[in-house]
Amino acid sequence: MTETRELRFATSPLEERSRDDGRVVMRGYAYRFNELSHNLGGFRERIMPGAGAPSLRQNDVYATFNHDTQALLGRVSSGTLTVGEDREGGWYEIDLPDTTTGRDVAALLKRGDLAGSSFTFRVLDGGQRRSEADDPETGLPVREITAMDVMEVGPVVNPAYPTTQAALRSVERALGIGEFAPEERTADDAPAVTDHPAIPAGDDFTARTLRALTERSV
Repeated sequence: MTETRELRFATSPLEERSRDDGRVVMRGYAYRFNELSHNLGGFRERIMPGAGAPSLRQNDVYATFNHDTQALLGRVSSGTLTVGEDREGGWYEIDLPDTTTGRDVAALLKRGDLAGSSFTFRVLDGGQRRSEADDPETGLPVREITAMDVMEVGPVVNPAYPTTQAALRSVERALGIGEFAPEERTADDAPAVTDHPAIPAGDDFTARTLRALTERSV
C-alpha cells in the first residue's frame, strides 16, 4: 500500500525568546492530545497521549516554515531543533537560523502574525481506531490516532485542516470499511498531501465514506 502522509494544524500560541547572543528561540505545540480536529472530510480526529513519542525520540525530525523545505528552520540531527511530548502534546523548540527565513519568522513571531503550528505525519500500522462514541456536536465518527510517525513540524501563516481522497481511503482501509472501484485507486493515491481545503461534502467518495463510517463500527 502506498504511504499516505497527512498534515494537521495546532492552534496553540507560539512563544519566542532571545538568547544572550541575540539569537531567537521559538517554541510551540505541533499537536495537543485529546483535542478534536475540524471536519476532515467526513470524520473528526483526536491524537491520543503517547502517539508520536517513539518517532520524536528516534526520527531526524526537521522544522520548516509553511511546510516549505526551501525554508528550513532546523533539524534534530544538527541540534537546532528539539522535540518531545509532555502532558499537553507534542512540542518543538527551534533555534532560529540567521537566514532570511529565520529572521522573517522571528519578526513575525514578535508581531504576533503567525497563527500556529502544523506537522506532517504517517499513521503506523494498527495506529488508528474508531472511537466508541461519535462526536456529540456534529454526529461525525471520530478517528483516534494511537501511533504515528512524525516527520516534520513548524510554524505556518495560513493554517488549514487538509485532507485528500488518498487520506480518506487510508482511513477506510485501516478501519476495514467501505469499498471503492479499481479505477478510483490510481491517481488520487499519491503519497503527497498538501494544504488544500477538505473535499466538498457532495463528493461521491466522501459521502460514501461518511455513510460507511456512520453505519458500521469496528
